Amino acid sequence: MEKLLAGVEGISKRLVWLGGILLIGAAFLVTVDVIVRKFFNISLAGSDELSGYAFGMSTSLAFAYALITRSNIRVDAFYHLFPRWARVTTDILGVILLLGFIGLMAYQGWGILMDSYEYGSRSITPLRTPLAIPQTVWWFGLAFALATGILIVVASIGAVLRGDYEMIQRLVGVKSVDEQITEESVIEEPGDTGTAASRGET
Repeated sequence: MEKLLAGVEGISKRLVWLGGILLIGAAFLVTVDVIVRKFFNISLAGSDELSGYAFGMSTSLAFAYALITRSNIRVDAFYHLFPRWARVTTDILGVILLLGFIGLMAYQGWGILMDSYEYGSRSITPLRTPLAIPQTVWWFGLAFALATGILIVVASIGAVLRGDYEMIQRLVGVKSVDEQITEESVIEEPGDTGTAASRGET
């Protein structure tokens, strides 16, 4: 299971890098558009449209990595006051509820994507962009995040059955202050694909 999690994290890291490249490309395009509009009174049609697609795709592609690294925001004002069994229960339940929301988006998004393919939908802009292209990337990000989350839940339930509460904490628990400090102070190499669980971080 840990090898599978490590493989999924490796893929999710590459998707995050891809999303980052899309955002940088969009920022570059918008910057060029602003400059040529200012000095040459020429507008690059579609820069706002393409940057919107880039933002949507990059956000979706980052969901899986956010789940693996437990970067999603959680309200934990009373979390540390709970007994261990309650913390474990709320951690796993929280991930399941989040997956329910992602699953709903993926389900509805699939219908939209299929309609775009079937009818050849294009944007109502001068670019006439085939909407199925950005929607496919966007939906893939949702689907991969959903599969990643299911894997995390299965691994967490297995850890519960084994009584491995340290593993549960590394998979779905709220990050401790020490963990956050360590993450901020350590620069991770792009090729480092080991999961927090496989590296034995606590």
